[in-house]
Amino acid sequence: WHMNAVIFPNFQKIGALPCAREVCELLHVNGIAVTIDPQYQNEFSNQSYVQFQDFTQAAKEADFAIAIGGDGTILHCAKHLMGTDTKLLGINMGRLGFMASMERNELYQIRRLKTGDYRVSKRMLLCGDLLDQKGHVIQHYTALNEICISRQFSKILDFSVYRKDILIGSYRADGIIFSTPTGSTAYALSAGGPIIEPELLCIEMTLICPHSVTVRPVLFSEDSQLCLTLKQPAGDDVYICIDGDQPVPLDAQHRLQIYRSPYEMHIIDLSGNTFFDSLNQKMIQTIKGQQTN
Repeated sequence: WHMNAVIFPNFQKIGALPCAREVCELLHVNGIAVTIDPQYQNEFSNQSYVQFQDFTQAAKEADFAIAIGGDGTILHCAKHLMGTDTKLLGINMGRLGFMASMERNELYQIRRLKTGDYRVSKRMLLCGDLLDQKGHVIQHYTALNEICISRQFSKILDFSVYRKDILIGSYRADGIIFSTPTGSTAYALSAGGPIIEPELLCIEMTLICPHSVTVRPVLFSEDSQLCLTLKQPAGDDVYICIDGDQPVPLDAQHRLQIYRSPYEMHIIDLSGNTFFDSLNQKMIQTIKGQQTN
């Protein structure tokens, strides 16, 4: 049984191309077949063992997807893996790199993919269903980090959140973030939410600049069905944003249902402590960096 890895590089990151070439070489030497999207054919033309196939298709069949970039690149790669068993390995070429399994200077560790000497961190995903007035699903979304609802130009948003049919609260805020534990260290953290261990199962609700001093982030059990409705008339500048992607308009007539996805994301953890290492090193580094500036 031979193994297959598909590479997802972000060449906007400095050093990503030489890093990707080195990754290909290491995979090849360790007997793992390498596939890359045809758009990068020129960059890898001198590595004859590299195969070219549409990334989305290749990702369904691969054992590993290797994202080379920052957290944004890893998130973007993860979108293609939802609903597959493909394991995600992130190589950090960015700054924070919370989701990365390894840094640029640790590429030698790639051989462990062949021996199975790693653990897999299973991460819950969050679903969002956009419902019309009759309760029909118009649009379905899946997020690894968060589903965010806000207005343009930081205008105040009036909305209510329900759990099943019970009102949790009616709020005024710049917006709201529903996040997974993986997403707790992303946008939700900046909005004042807690740090949640990534393998915990829960849904976090954090308001963005709430118009109240008493509103605090809320954690719901993973089997919660949450529903957001807008106060009429909300205007036509309310948007849903999934994992930082292109915002999608949210009509005042519609409502958004949030619940845990039946699928999981499988992220490779080589250190056995990736999350807390990142938390300690990177958060403290960020604070130190701010102090020295």
